[in-house]
Amino acid sequence: MLSVIRAWLLWGGLGLALVACRPASAAPTLLPSAVVLAPTAAVTAAQPAAVLPPTFTPAAGQEIAPPPPAATAQPTVQPSPSYTPTPPPTHTATPIPLAEGLPTPPTPIPTAVPTLEVPPEVTNILLLGNDVAEVRGGRTDTLIIVSINRETGTAGLLSLPRDLYVYIPEWTMNRLNLALPHGHGVNYQGSSGGGGGLVKDTILYNFGLPVHTYARIGFDGFKQVIDTLGGVEVAASCSLSDWRLKSPELDPAVEDNWEWFTLASGVYQMDGDLALWYARSRKTTNDFDRNRRQQQLLSAMLERGLALDLLPQGPSLWEAFQDSLETDMSLGVMLELAALAPAVRQNGVQHLSMPQEALRGWRVPGSGEAVQLLRWEQAQPTLRQLVQPPVLNQATRPPIMVEVVTDNDVMYRLAAENLAWYGFVPVRGAAPAATPGRTQITYYGANFKGSFDWLLSWLFNQDSGSIQLVTGPAPGDINYRVVLGYDYNPCRSQIQAPPTPAAMP
Repeated sequence: MLSVIRAWLLWGGLGLALVACRPASAAPTLLPSAVVLAPTAAVTAAQPAAVLPPTFTPAAGQEIAPPPPAATAQPTVQPSPSYTPTPPPTHTATPIPLAEGLPTPPTPIPTAVPTLEVPPEVTNILLLGNDVAEVRGGRTDTLIIVSINRETGTAGLLSLPRDLYVYIPEWTMNRLNLALPHGHGVNYQGSSGGGGGLVKDTILYNFGLPVHTYARIGFDGFKQVIDTLGGVEVAASCSLSDWRLKSPELDPAVEDNWEWFTLASGVYQMDGDLALWYARSRKTTNDFDRNRRQQQLLSAMLERGLALDLLPQGPSLWEAFQDSLETDMSLGVMLELAALAPAVRQNGVQHLSMPQEALRGWRVPGSGEAVQLLRWEQAQPTLRQLVQPPVLNQATRPPIMVEVVTDNDVMYRLAAENLAWYGFVPVRGAAPAATPGRTQITYYGANFKGSFDWLLSWLFNQDSGSIQLVTGPAPGDINYRVVLGYDYNPCRSQIQAPPTPAAMP
């Protein structure tokens, strides 16, 4: 169990150690499903239109009535290195042929894309989350590439859509999330071999991005990571609703065991079960927002692992728990990368996802499956940026400090989460004499050059032209002062987000 924490907690390398270090004799600390750290947040269950739970299949002709309203949950309110990776192989610009005897797929096979140049100080780690409880078996429901720069002490996270329809070497065109199980099934011999080797080669062929190592975990392992940490704190900017089992031990095949569950905007201490639901929910949201929630949980796990100071105890537990994790990473590499975790937290993490223009909707001829094809030219800027330090990082430039003025603890936490996500450094200001009707933004500087005013105004849903420029000296070290008004809504759609600072020239 604890090896899972090692592998997934600090993004497959940074966190392979920090949670592994929890003493083996210590029993996991189990938390209530959602402990709210802010009085305005609430967890509610409501009755929607009749929608089947995800794993329930009715018998032929059976009519499904809407489920009864679930009881409202009453949350408890509390106060508020030196590692040099072996370069992966590069592909030529000609397609790898299909395995002998396989028919030509109805979707044309694209040519292998050029291999991106990755700086020698960068290590790319692929994190895979299964769509089943076990670490082995099933498909890869989550695919996140973590790029760690050992020289600057920074990291980037890039989520890959699981429904991308790509060429899987020595097989055919298929969904990206089938590469790993197919590789295991055929005992793939390329790259490092097996399913891990095939998913690496698949990403290299279609994205041009070398992957140095990977780690894979199942549902149960992920929940154990969270529970062994004692839970993680998550600032949920947007309300989220979806089907959820009333209790984790209930049979998911029984319709009555499900309820429609709503997590209101707020700050939560999540246990493993709630964190898994939060990461996988897709009924009322889109993949862009789902990717953000998954990356958000990884960041929360990083914070919690560092807070517990678990790294020193890692080596003694590395060999003890290997059943919950699949990885090709060695203990030595894990420890060297994990030592960078404090610097990564300090210097900044860039959060990336595939831009909409890089994805093209596609119906597979014959089956009619709805998938997505990759437009590599449109994806190139994001792929290149992944392996470069973020623009807003404290390792190479002064931080942009944003003072948030509000008397509402919850709103401050949610605003701070959004600011930090994009590389700004939030600080808490004194409570205002009165809350304004509209949010007010002031910038202290000679001009707006390099201030990222367009991004900050989007975060607070304000016109950039309304930002007041003050050319005199700034109070303290702040660059911006934001006074939150009654109009402030922390929920910002990832689909509508402007290009991140990391992607700007």
